[in-house]
Amino acid sequence: MISFGMMSRSFNIERTYFTEIAKRANPDIFTCYRFAPAKIHPITEMVAGEKFDHEKEKWVKAEFLLPKVIYDRCFYANDHESKQSMAIVKWLKNREDITFLGNGLPNKWSIYEVLSRSALAPYIPETILVPSGKAVIVQLKKWSTAILKPVFGSGGAGIYKIKNSGRKFTILAEADGRLSEKVFLSTSETEAWLDRLCSKNEYMMQPYLELSDSHNCPFDIRVLLQKDRGDKWIMRGKGIRRGHKDGILSNLAAGGEIQAFEDYAGSLDFRTRKFLSLELEEILSMLPGILEASFPRLFELGIDIGVSKDKALWVLDTNSKPGRKVITSLNPDLKEILYKAPLEYAMTLSEILPEREGQHL
Repeated sequence: MISFGMMSRSFNIERTYFTEIAKRANPDIFTCYRFAPAKIHPITEMVAGEKFDHEKEKWVKAEFLLPKVIYDRCFYANDHESKQSMAIVKWLKNREDITFLGNGLPNKWSIYEVLSRSALAPYIPETILVPSGKAVIVQLKKWSTAILKPVFGSGGAGIYKIKNSGRKFTILAEADGRLSEKVFLSTSETEAWLDRLCSKNEYMMQPYLELSDSHNCPFDIRVLLQKDRGDKWIMRGKGIRRGHKDGILSNLAAGGEIQAFEDYAGSLDFRTRKFLSLELEEILSMLPGILEASFPRLFELGIDIGVSKDKALWVLDTNSKPGRKVITSLNPDLKEILYKAPLEYAMTLSEILPEREGQHL
């Protein structure tokens, strides 16, 4: 029997996803739980959470021992509660009696350091850490227009576009499809604003790349990879995330829309389409292995790939706790596969797969 725990910081997060997974778990193989890191008692190590009742097909309150296999879907901010949860999860991952489906990736800077030294370096935008406003100002003399990203961030939150022209500095941000703009007419004012930004979060800086379509809408390719029963990486699907005209973000959380990858590819001429397909295939075949060579084992990856005006591909982000909305919106039939995937990989990790190969989940 596999004691399978699905972990999030709040019971309101991923509720539907966890429920659908639990419904598909064979009760002869799995006992499914859901819990938050903060609900683990530090002394008894008992967990106050919920257990899935297969007969009633619903979650019921329960107290239980720490599950032996954990699917971690915790997302963190820069607050005290997040830091506490991160510490608890780190403690769990250091235990030899607990197996995580995937151990997750570190912050964006750590990922950049690995990828920029790998065979995929040509696809990785140049990136620097910016400890202060002065560092940003100095770099703008080289790039003139740049993107500022929080080292710890997701969903497009905290991203700024900054442009320098003479003594004028323009800073753009986007939320819910609406752009906000700050204009400073002096270096000192700009530097002071940037210093306040960097004091709240650690930031990194990249040159601004023209990653927009013919209508000047920012877009990228979102790809979902997962491991299958044989511990092999497979692509579950891919789609296009498209932002608002003249915007800076394509993230769905920022108001982006979803389009079929085939529709985008079909708009290209044959030579460009073939080139893009081969480049994309090369990136996806190499990226998971490069990451797992430097970081602990992974289960799934959401990869965001930008396409510049000259059709060059750029790896913009790699997320070890990806969403599924782009993929399932374009292909609802994939939901069943995605609900079963964590269970199948849990069986692989528990070394039950060879014995149960023909058994229905």
